[in-house]
Amino acid sequence: DFSGFVMTFDTGPGGVFRYCPKCAAAAMRFIGPKLLRCEACGFELYMNPAAAVGGVIVDPRGRMVVLVRGKEPGKGLWDLPGGFVDPGETAEEALAREIREEVGLDVTAMRYLGSWPNVYPYGGIAYRTLDFGFACEAAGVEEARPADGEAERVLLLEPAEIDLARFAFASVGRIAGAYLQGPGR
Repeated sequence: DFSGFVMTFDTGPGGVFRYCPKCAAAAMRFIGPKLLRCEACGFELYMNPAAAVGGVIVDPRGRMVVLVRGKEPGKGLWDLPGGFVDPGETAEEALAREIREEVGLDVTAMRYLGSWPNVYPYGGIAYRTLDFGFACEAAGVEEARPADGEAERVLLLEPAEIDLARFAFASVGRIAGAYLQGPGR
C-alpha cells in the first residue's frame, strides 16, 4: 500500500516533487504508485526503495548490542547498528562501515538473515527502504560505545530482555527477531 507514500510526495502547489529536476517545469505528476513523470519534458523519476542495513552483534555471553537512538526519527527507542548503503558499496561493506562508525567495532564475519521493507520518516518525507539484516561477529563487543552521535547509549541485552516492540522500526525488530528465532543460535 503506497497511499501514504503518494500523499507524502505531494506534487501539487508547494509539493515536495512539483518541479522537474531536468527542465525545472512545475509539471511533475504521479503516474503510478512509484513513478513521477514531467508533463513538460517526459522525464521519469522512479521512487524505488533505498537500501539499508542492520546488524545483530552478540558478545561471548550471548547478549545483543542494542542502541538507544539519540536522534529522530525514533529518538529514545531501540535500534541495531546500521544505516543506509552508500553508492558503490555492497550491503556487507556498508554494514561493516556503519558498525565501525556507530559503535567502534570491526566486523570479522557476517551471515545474511533476510530483508524487510521499512518506512523511514525524515524531514517530512516518508522514505521507503529495504532493510537487509545480518548476524555479525566482532571482537571486543563488550567495549561497544556510541561513536558518532547517532546512538545515545549502547545496551548489552540478554535474549529474554529483547522486546521487539521497542525498536524504532518494525523492520529492525524483525531483523533482531530473525536472529533470535533462527539457526546458529
